[in-house]
Amino acid sequence: MYSVERTAFASGYSAAVAAVWSDPGQERLLEQDPRTLLAEHGVRVPAGTAVIVDRDRFSASEVLEEQIRSWEESAVSGLLTLFVPHPDRFEERELREEELDALVAGTGSQGFPEIPF
Repeated sequence: MYSVERTAFASGYSAAVAAVWSDPGQERLLEQDPRTLLAEHGVRVPAGTAVIVDRDRFSASEVLEEQIRSWEESAVSGLLTLFVPHPDRFEERELREEELDALVAGTGSQGFPEIPF
């Protein structure tokens, strides 16, 4: 995946995860139709690609790298695993402006700002 595509994917993916964390309606959409959830955040899943949701990951930085690998491999495998960690697994704290910008843009440390675990 090209750098621009990776950044666009990471941004859309990060926005979808943030929406799930902050909006019960988006969390229901994740459970009912993850393809539509992703589309609402600018991530297109090719027709014929199955989407499986995995909510059992702990580290945000590892999740993003694993998510990008799954996205890249889905074109060949026909399967996209969507990793959406539960927010209560992270230390709750206010993000600094630059951390929030990096999170939304998908350009922080491996796509996420430094979040202590």
